[in-house]
Amino acid sequence: MKNYDVIIIGGGAIGSSIAYSLSKRKKRVAIIEKQMIGSGASSAAAGLLGVQAEWDAEDPLFHLAQQSRRLFPKLQEEIRTLSGIDIGYEQKGILRIAHTEQELARIHDIMNWQSACGEVCEAMTMAQVQQIEPAVSSKLYGGVFCRDDGHVLAKDLTKGYAASAAALGCDIYEHTEVTQIIERQGEVCGVQTTAGMLETKQIILATGASNQPLQQHFEIEAIPVKGEVVCLHSYEPILQVPLFRERFYIAPKRGGHYVIGATMKRGDVTKHVEAASVQHLLNQAFELVPALQQATFKTSWAGLRPDCSLERPLMAQHATTKGLWCAVGHYRNGILLSAITGEYMANQLEEVTNTCNYV
Repeated sequence: MKNYDVIIIGGGAIGSSIAYSLSKRKKRVAIIEKQMIGSGASSAAAGLLGVQAEWDAEDPLFHLAQQSRRLFPKLQEEIRTLSGIDIGYEQKGILRIAHTEQELARIHDIMNWQSACGEVCEAMTMAQVQQIEPAVSSKLYGGVFCRDDGHVLAKDLTKGYAASAAALGCDIYEHTEVTQIIERQGEVCGVQTTAGMLETKQIILATGASNQPLQQHFEIEAIPVKGEVVCLHSYEPILQVPLFRERFYIAPKRGGHYVIGATMKRGDVTKHVEAASVQHLLNQAFELVPALQQATFKTSWAGLRPDCSLERPLMAQHATTKGLWCAVGHYRNGILLSAITGEYMANQLEEVTNTCNYV
């Protein structure tokens, strides 16, 4: 029977990042994933690193997101060296666009407090916006250029985390489901899986919007929020930087692809894409960038974001069960927060382990 320092249940961006951070610290780690690495929300994400674009009000999570975004340049090199995977990191900024004068005033207010927090923001007239992105409609009211924001290829990032962890000794069990967390006298001692039993004294639930029976150990609910996405293709370059407006984005990706999203359907666990959703997303995209009407329709997909009933990610040890941890509920920002989550959880486990060694 195999024994590990840490077993991570869930092979998305969060679980794989934690595995990578722990493996760098020479821990014996296993990821158990009931499907394939990165097959859940991580496979559907646009990969925006939108600290400025996503946050409308200052809170502790904003500052955590700032820390996480700063890790990506180094992370890109580490993952490329260990796994050969290019995560597609680009820091070209994100343009936050306003449709009305009221909306423009609001994003200027957001720009002011973000500037006070050290972010590099630049208010722009429509003429200035079009100097950067000539294809953006002149009927808009201007915007704010979020200079330090960027994006990655979410699927490649997740696979890069996992492959890099594996290169450092992590075992990955795909198509394997955890059927029971085994406890003894208030302490975890292993998991029963469809591939047999594995022993450990530290378990981390990183199951996203799935596996509610395991998450019920923490008496929380990871609420699925369905997001539908459309991808267009153009051989002619249309945009250089992502556009963001009120939970809507157009993200230019390598190879002439434009990812457009995303709907927000709370509690919907289906994976199909509705025709009305495609129409809604395309109408918004064409209003922002008319030239996209000449692009080719490539594909569409849907994913389930893991919102948390606590309205923030839960990253903590169970109150009464020693060795049982949770890292769920990252909602719209799992890709962005993945880097700091891996480091944070590794620090937490290492601190507990070191404390125990001195008892």
